[in-house]
Amino acid sequence: MHTASWSTQSSDEREGCAGLGIRHVLVPLDGSTLAECALPWAVAVAQALAARITLLRVLERPGISCATSHHHDAVDWEMQRAEAQSQLARIDRDLKARQLASVIELREGRPAEQILNFARAQQVDFVVLSSHGEGGLSGWALSSTALMVVARTHCSVLVVPAHAAEGQQVGQVRLRRVLLPLDCSPRAECVLPLATALARVHDVELILAHVAPEPEMPRRLPPSAEDLAVAGTLTERNRLEGERYLAELRDRLVEQRLRVGTRLVVSSRRERAIRAMADEADVDLVMVSAHGRTGDARDRYGSVAARLVEESSRPIIVLQDLGARHEPTPAEEATRSRPGH
Repeated sequence: MHTASWSTQSSDEREGCAGLGIRHVLVPLDGSTLAECALPWAVAVAQALAARITLLRVLERPGISCATSHHHDAVDWEMQRAEAQSQLARIDRDLKARQLASVIELREGRPAEQILNFARAQQVDFVVLSSHGEGGLSGWALSSTALMVVARTHCSVLVVPAHAAEGQQVGQVRLRRVLLPLDCSPRAECVLPLATALARVHDVELILAHVAPEPEMPRRLPPSAEDLAVAGTLTERNRLEGERYLAELRDRLVEQRLRVGTRLVVSSRRERAIRAMADEADVDLVMVSAHGRTGDARDRYGSVAARLVEESSRPIIVLQDLGARHEPTPAEEATRSRPGH
């Protein structure tokens, strides 16, 4: 039997869900059009939640090769700062014209490090970033900066694949369908508050998706007829329970006058099945909890969420769920104890 769902959780449990507490959205920019792919999605979320937006630009100061070039480098640096400030101000004016609360921040240093430090110090709830920036598109799913930010941030993230969203302007995001992969656990259901907020503001159809697991079979010897019969029984039980769970949750959301659909597949490879459902439904966005039923809250992401971020060809939101606590890695501890090395 599945556990109590989001609609039956206590008020304290609901308040812990990240989707109900997003008030500060951070958008890292680097001056490129690829990085600006994140802006329309940040606006869509901020409009749904009445959240404020911070536009952050981090400039890396180049090394000075010799004393004679010092003056030239200093002038060039100030020109870069002025250009970055002007770009941020232009975007900020556009957001304010759309009745959004926004501010700009210009920092110096290593981009990923400064983004993470700012998010932690300024109590950012949600980071929206493009998969690639000024370095251009590559064969990697995420640029090095995006990868470091996603891997180490303490808060929820929305990653926008730049190859699919390049050139999209603020106000041009048209959310039609959002896929919500669920595993029957309250943790996974932490996406529902944000999903329903987006649905109400943007008239979105929510697609509740579940992958019914197939039991693992011993690999040393071919399965016997009895093994196959037991596996088939368990698979069918998982499928029926998944169908019942989705139907109950759909009915509760429909009562809230939301448009809701369901999809269920049987598979032992959840990430691949979820991507296939997203493609078949042609969704505009995928939303998952950082952890599911079997996830360890001490890890930033469970295996399903981590793989989806790395391999999704569609914008994906990963919400940090209630109770996630992240200890610093040995590398971070060493850096703090030996600054400058």
